[in-house]
Amino acid sequence: MNIYLVLLIIFAIIAIVALIYFSGFNKLKKYKEKMDKAESLIDTNLNKKLDLIININSEVKKVTGKKDYLKEYISIRDLIIQNIEKDLKLEEAEKLINDLMTDFIELNNDVEFNNLIKNLRDIDEILVSAKNMFNQNAVLSNQLIKTFPNNIVAKISKFRIRSFYSNNKTDDGETF
Repeated sequence: MNIYLVLLIIFAIIAIVALIYFSGFNKLKKYKEKMDKAESLIDTNLNKKLDLIININSEVKKVTGKKDYLKEYISIRDLIIQNIEKDLKLEEAEKLINDLMTDFIELNNDVEFNNLIKNLRDIDEILVSAKNMFNQNAVLSNQLIKTFPNNIVAKISKFRIRSFYSNNKTDDGETF
């Protein structure tokens, strides 16, 4: 009778440990999937933004009859760079486009150019939302990874602290 009680206690302990492990694993997996979805959304929209900048460059050349102002930024399509670098380059291109709008008033009167600019602003809104979604889930995931017993689950399952999608250094990781 004593052996059955010992086996029951061992079985109960194993069941509790398994429950804790799978509960923590499922939470971490959920945050990872949300971050992956946000990264995919960021990647897709950065590529759309690059396509728009290429179209804007063509429209600028057509309207102004001038040189290829955005050539440097268009060439990033051929580079293998991380999204954060691509994002920074595309933000620089967007600043240049804003400067061109100031320098060439006729661009503001061009319907096609204005449609492209509107689409660019729409993509920027989507990117901001996707970055926020990524960062919110990174915060929750990182907090979970740092707490007991989830830190053990994370180590066993190879979940790692995720960096935020920003240009600032943080306590939770390097830049993304």
